[in-house]
Amino acid sequence: MMMNWFVLTFSQKSAVEAFNGTASGLIDARAIDNATPGTGINLNDAADAFEPGDPVTLTGMQVVPKRVVDDPDQAAEAKALLLTLPWCSLENETIFAPPSSED
Repeated sequence: MMMNWFVLTFSQKSAVEAFNGTASGLIDARAIDNATPGTGINLNDAADAFEPGDPVTLTGMQVVPKRVVDDPDQAAEAKALLLTLPWCSLENETIFAPPSSED
């Protein structure tokens, strides 16, 4: 399934999740765990340090669904931080490892 995802470093993940106690919404970033996720294309024209169309490295990164910025229960500070980050349209099958047979 294709979805729009904010792409975060581990420190950005920690900063965004620090706002979880200030609102009723919960942001829970997920690690990109596919061994070879490739790169994404930045679609956020307001991203710091990225221009629209710039490649975004996915290996070792975290993702948050872009739809959280439309959730009225999310902390405004978390939304403001997310909106400075690149977001990309990515397929779940590309960025997440398949579930193990034990799942």
